[in-house]
Order: sequence, then C-alpha cells, then structure tokens
Amino acid sequence: MEKRTNRIEILFTDTELERLKDRSKSFSSISSYIRLAITEFSDRDMKSRMDAVELMTSLYRRHKDELGWAGGNLNQAMKRANELAVAGLLNEAYYKEVLLPSIQEIKGAIDKLIAEHSDTVGMIVRGVLRNGKPH
Repeated sequence: MEKRTNRIEILFTDTELERLKDRSKSFSSISSYIRLAITEFSDRDMKSRMDAVELMTSLYRRHKDELGWAGGNLNQAMKRANELAVAGLLNEAYYKEVLLPSIQEIKGAIDKLIAEHSDTVGMIVRGVLRNGKPH
C-alpha cells in the first residue's frame, strides 16, 4: 500500500464539522470517510444512482403534495354529500354538477401521478438495462 504523504487543508463551519464527524462515525477516521466519499462521488455509476435517487425524491415530494390536495378535496366533497344526504337534500343535480366533477378531477390527478411515477421508474429501469446502471 502506498504511503499517504500529501495533505490538504479544508475549512469547515462548526455545523459542517459536526455533520462530518457524525457521518464518519462508522469509519476508522474522518480521512477514510472523505477518501471513500471522493471515490464514490467521482464514480460515474454512483453519480447516476444519486441522480436517480434525487429524481425519485423530487417525484415523491410532488406526489405527496398532490395526493394531499386530492384527499382534502375528496374529503370536503364527501362530507358535504353526507350532510346533504342526512338532511334528505342530496339530489341528482348536486350529484351530477358538484360531486361527480370533483371526484373525476381527483381521479384525473391521481391517474396523472400514477403515469408520471410509472414513466420515471421506467426511465430509470431502461437506464439500468441499457448500461447496467441508472441513467
């Protein structure tokens, strides 16, 4: 093994240093953690995997927000429908003009999320099949 004789100096904030110490706990030293991180970050395969993870994380956040919106809208529509049904006021016109369009809009949003998720996963899988790695 080649002896390490070269040194570099890096300045960190207190927060950055604490994060570095925390992340390197399972390594023999902070230096060994940094060397591995540099190797992995420089590795093209790792960069592709990280890009795929970032894409999936972004997609997850967006879908979570949109599903929250859809769930809130559906909950409001169903609550109002139940109130009207209990009062004997739920009529066909309300169902056709208010409730059904709301449900169809929510279904459309959910279908869009499913398609986008499927497209993204397919893109990542195709990259793996083409190159043996996420692309």
